[in-house]
Amino acid sequence: MGWLSGQFIDIIEWMDDGQETMVYRFERYNNEIKNGAKLVVRPGQSAVFVNEGGTSVADVFEPGTHELTTANLPILSTLMGWKHGFESPFKAEVYFVKTSKFTDLKWGTRGPVTVECEGYGMFDLRANGTYVMQVGDPKKFLEEIVGTDGKFDVSDISNDLRDEIVMNVADRLGELELNPGKLTGQMKDISEELQAPIQEYLATLGLELTRFRVASLTMPDDVRKELMEMSRLSATKLSQGNPQAMQNLTALRATRAMGDMANNPGGTGAAGAGMEMAMGVMMANQMGGALAAGAQPQQQQQAAPPLPGAATAAPTEYKVGIDNQQYGPYGVNQLKAMADDGSFKPDMLVWAKGMANWTKAGEVPELAGLFGPPPLPGAGGAPPLPSQEPPPLV
Repeated sequence: MGWLSGQFIDIIEWMDDGQETMVYRFERYNNEIKNGAKLVVRPGQSAVFVNEGGTSVADVFEPGTHELTTANLPILSTLMGWKHGFESPFKAEVYFVKTSKFTDLKWGTRGPVTVECEGYGMFDLRANGTYVMQVGDPKKFLEEIVGTDGKFDVSDISNDLRDEIVMNVADRLGELELNPGKLTGQMKDISEELQAPIQEYLATLGLELTRFRVASLTMPDDVRKELMEMSRLSATKLSQGNPQAMQNLTALRATRAMGDMANNPGGTGAAGAGMEMAMGVMMANQMGGALAAGAQPQQQQQAAPPLPGAATAAPTEYKVGIDNQQYGPYGVNQLKAMADDGSFKPDMLVWAKGMANWTKAGEVPELAGLFGPPPLPGAGGAPPLPSQEPPPLV
């Protein structure tokens, strides 16, 4: 009699064992469910009955205490042919699905995401954050993801969800109009913009994304330092009406692009394109500055015209050759700023009107002083002899 009574299950319930478990299959150990047995579904749970063998999902029970009869198992009764009730016992698989929220789930980009900002160009961002989800459709989640798994945890799906999130983040960040100087203040708007497409994907799995947050957007150190310098120049000089400030801002970008080219002499590609863009911006701003200067009130003091017959020497402007590409021309003051920044080097070829050939910048008397003093005798050896016949640029 003890063996016989042990075959029949009177109460079916699941004591939630923590935050990680999403689905738990009630273990019967081949026991059979008694007709009229009690099903206890606690708050934050759903119970799903599956036809024996896992062929089809049947009835779903919400929180509460339920008596298992044909009246409240209509789908299972139809599948198993119980037209006029069933006799005890019967067999079915029971899955408890946790429907409460799974919090503090993390995501992050493994590599940088390339974005473009108007007025600045392209640079890389790394992003990370958190999200909260829950099972919204237990039946669909069981059919699409869990299957016949007896215990399904968050870790079993978190990697797939993270990959999908990162893919959507990369796509959407490339489309958003970001301001690199105000990324911190844009976190909420960016989070809301990214949540909708991610929710669409989770809904196909029976899941709901209840919260999505971008915790940080990190840019490379050189870009961050440049933005800080640009912000400082803008705040201190532009606010004082100094027209030289805009030239300093554009020169800052130009020298950075030129430095990238110098550090990558093996190819022009993106670096050359970046430099051309930066130089174009600089020239445009200089032209704009000239126009603005021309529009100033006439009452400002004007420079005296030269005396009749006096000759005025135009300042020398040099073109710079990098990897068979010509850039410029630049004045000596511009080249000095680039030399101070490290993007203009003495071994770069230069040419100006009146010069027979392209010559290394360090060998041109007017430019040699831009790079600092030569090494002391005996400290690093004598400087190399200049090339007698520098190759022409193509």
